[in-house]
Amino acid sequence: MKPVAANIPGWGVNIRILHWIIVCTVTFQLFSSLLMADTDTQFLFPIHEIVGLVTAGGIAGLWWLSIANHDLHVLFPWNQTGIRAALQDIGGLFRGRLPAAGRRVGLSGLVHGLGLLALTGSGITGFIIYFYTPMGSRINPADSVAFTRLSLEHKWFGEMLWFYWFGHVLFAILHQLVDGNIFKDMFGFGDRSRDRQR
Repeated sequence: MKPVAANIPGWGVNIRILHWIIVCTVTFQLFSSLLMADTDTQFLFPIHEIVGLVTAGGIAGLWWLSIANHDLHVLFPWNQTGIRAALQDIGGLFRGRLPAAGRRVGLSGLVHGLGLLALTGSGITGFIIYFYTPMGSRINPADSVAFTRLSLEHKWFGEMLWFYWFGHVLFAILHQLVDGNIFKDMFGFGDRSRDRQR
């Protein structure tokens, strides 16, 4: 598989820090959610809530940066030009061409935008659930129906995030194997000239 050559702006320090926060917290949230149904691991619930609040802050920061940097058209390319670019990227995949990664209109931006929406849905529902049961306290029986509904919605967004997480990791590894620089671009902090771009 060959990468598509593209001149794409690099990631700045702010987005790199937010990416680190979201990668660590969301990964913890997803894997801890698998264990919390067991009575022996109920102690994870308050930890899940605290880490969820940090995640919510990271998501809010990501929205703020996306708006401030005028990147919404990259994340949500839901116009004729954006859809055409995403379809061209998908067609390229079937011809053995890996779409360019990064801040660009096309499949990469579209998938990042969908991931941000899933993160936001999970964050909002989790944030509301926190106020129903702060730090693992017992739910008021009068609120049980609303709590159950919110919990199911939170779980649905969590399932979407599992798809996004696996797909994101898979394509990041594929880009790293083909391009050899994507991890440095997103996780590295040494290239000051690129840091100024965001």
